Amino acid sequence: MAFNFKQKIKEFEAQKRNLPAILGNMAKRHFVEGFRKGGFTDINFDPWKERKRKDKSDRNTGTRRAILVKTGHLRNSIRVRIANFNLIEIGAYGVPYAVFHNTGAGKMPKRQFIGESATLSKKIKLRINKEFKSILK
Repeated sequence: MAFNFKQKIKEFEAQKRNLPAILGNMAKRHFVEGFRKGGFTDINFDPWKERKRKDKSDRNTGTRRAILVKTGHLRNSIRVRIANFNLIEIGAYGVPYAVFHNTGAGKMPKRQFIGESATLSKKIKLRINKEFKSILK
């Protein structure tokens, strides 16, 4: 069977259109997963500092709610804003307090939930390699 160069170019162009959205969603899932785990994964997992006082609902039920999750607004605000071949942008949109949690402010400890992650970068590189190897088969 001969190598069909034109077909491979078409497959590459399709990946060029589709892959940024796939990678953006991978990143979004990675960041949202941190809310379930209770911390941020860069090279290693960095758990968020516990709250000093319990929420009223914590006292009533005896259970502890997840850190940074009361209404779910912050977790649900994480979106892929731009996903194209030149740029993939993910952020927490519509929640003005997001930056204070992510970076820390005053007496509020830093509880990073979004940002550069070596673990995520590795997952993305593996996915890109897998996609392009499938084109070259």
